[in-house]
Amino acid sequence: MSRVALITGGTDGIGKATAKHLVAAGWEVVITARNATRAEEAARAISGGSGPGRVSVIEADLADMTAVREAAATFRGRHARLDVLLLNANAITQRRVLTRDGFEANLAVGYLGRVLLLRELEDVLAATPEAQVLTVVGLDHERLDLDDPQLERRFTARSALMRWQWAMQLYVREHTRRGGVPMNVYMPGLVRTKILANEPQPMRLAVQIMNFVIGIPVEQAAAELAGAIEDARGHGRRDTYYWRTKPKPPRALGERPDDAAQLWALTDRLLAPHTSTRG
Repeated sequence: MSRVALITGGTDGIGKATAKHLVAAGWEVVITARNATRAEEAARAISGGSGPGRVSVIEADLADMTAVREAAATFRGRHARLDVLLLNANAITQRRVLTRDGFEANLAVGYLGRVLLLRELEDVLAATPEAQVLTVVGLDHERLDLDDPQLERRFTARSALMRWQWAMQLYVREHTRRGGVPMNVYMPGLVRTKILANEPQPMRLAVQIMNFVIGIPVEQAAAELAGAIEDARGHGRRDTYYWRTKPKPPRALGERPDDAAQLWALTDRLLAPHTSTRG
């Protein structure tokens, strides 16, 4: 039986390259995509290489919690197992924009959408031997103001990015403490993708220079990420922080003693209207 991976943000960058790598290794890969045309193009590119694996697409805007829940239901209708859930989708919104659910857009895509998808598929993961969840984050983080998670005060795109990345990593830690399915954090380093292409100047120029000097191709990042997936599955890793190919202890996040419990409660409250009621 083929191993099954679900990769969010699989139409470009690391997600697409990792999907192609896994398909070539014989996996059955499902990618999420917001746009049907791009999804079809990505699926053709992913399946165009050699290898016995297969690729399929679930169309979903992961900033929309209803779409996240429907994507999970679609996956459940097609698959009885999930060996790897790769939470990779990200989109940096430079202005403070609220989604139709009333969530700040960066928080919605980077954190809330990921957590909801995990929760909706956790029983499928739990029923799959050696299943793993990896969530992809960048290097920088900043404590989320738990009294102002929507950044109503002093919004900047950089703070929004760093804050959801802090929240995601702290969630992994608390999820592990509560005995959830194995979940780890993956930091790919500086990869030559388009994710920071819309940064304002001079940040955009600085990123372009760093990408040229020390950035790695997406194909290399995908190979390294696939290696981390195999390491996590083979060793049953939990709350491990992968820096490219190397598993490391969890990062120092500078959280306060009650931050993890408060973040969990906040997440429960924000996602409660969007969580399915399966028995």
